[in-house]
Amino acid sequence: MKIELGGILLVNKTNNNELNMKKIKLKHIAFITLIMPLFAFSQKVDNIRFEQVGKQINIYYDLQGEGNCNVNIYYSEDGGNTWGSSLVNVTGAVGENQKPGANKMIIWDVLKDKDKLSGEIKFKIEAISFFCKSGYFKDKRDGKRYSWVRIGAQIWMAENLNYSTNDSWCHDNNKTNCDKYGRLYNWEAAKKACPVGWYLPSDNDWKQMEMALGMSQGEAEDVNGRGINEAKKIKSTSGWDLNGNGTNSSGFNALPGGFHFSDGSFGDLGFNGNWWSSSQLWYRLLYYKDDRVYRYNESMARGFSVRCLKN
Repeated sequence: MKIELGGILLVNKTNNNELNMKKIKLKHIAFITLIMPLFAFSQKVDNIRFEQVGKQINIYYDLQGEGNCNVNIYYSEDGGNTWGSSLVNVTGAVGENQKPGANKMIIWDVLKDKDKLSGEIKFKIEAISFFCKSGYFKDKRDGKRYSWVRIGAQIWMAENLNYSTNDSWCHDNNKTNCDKYGRLYNWEAAKKACPVGWYLPSDNDWKQMEMALGMSQGEAEDVNGRGINEAKKIKSTSGWDLNGNGTNSSGFNALPGGFHFSDGSFGDLGFNGNWWSSSQLWYRLLYYKDDRVYRYNESMARGFSVRCLKN
């Protein structure tokens, strides 16, 4: 009986309830990390590999991210077209409260779940958490992967959006700048640019994040420079010119992507970062030389960065 586990195994079930596997070829296990709805998110699962030990299969993986998560493992007998429920007779680094780390191992006692295996067998590992601080997701439109971070009760992208649309630009028309800083969008483009399940945050959403970092409500409602050191908490620890870096204690990782003028020119890369809200042209600005968060209203023709918020 043939089993494909990234490679091929021959499997026979004997009368004494033992699983005999004649190893033909072993490669990596096929795997998928899932993005779950609502507030469940995938952690990064990679470096998947396995070995056969008697009648069990040991599956190894690395789990990246912050905070504990729930790990489930599934298998398919038709190459991943359909999946059953999660495997029950597994032990090791599976189930609730799994910490990030390398060389984590799941042990599957095969015969306790299945009398026999047939077809093209593939595995997927699902690592999700409702409470972890950070993780990753993939934009299905172009396959780009983004990090996210939990700030207070909100889930924010932890890097700028880099999805190509009309009325969006790479700073200085240089793709390298898009790779590092994300794209710059005019307001109309920004409102439609976020992936499914995410949206352009409103002015009030920004205020909620700022207050979670210590800004008072009165300060949040003000304009121009507000707060005391909230900008320092969301600025990245490198990349800001003239020693304008922050601590990034929030995990927001704000980079100074500059802006795009309506006449086609660009400015302030390395010095300032600007992010749209969905609320009638309100936006946020961070200066290299200031630890306050600026709240302004601007022409929708300018090109600013975009951070998306989870629905």
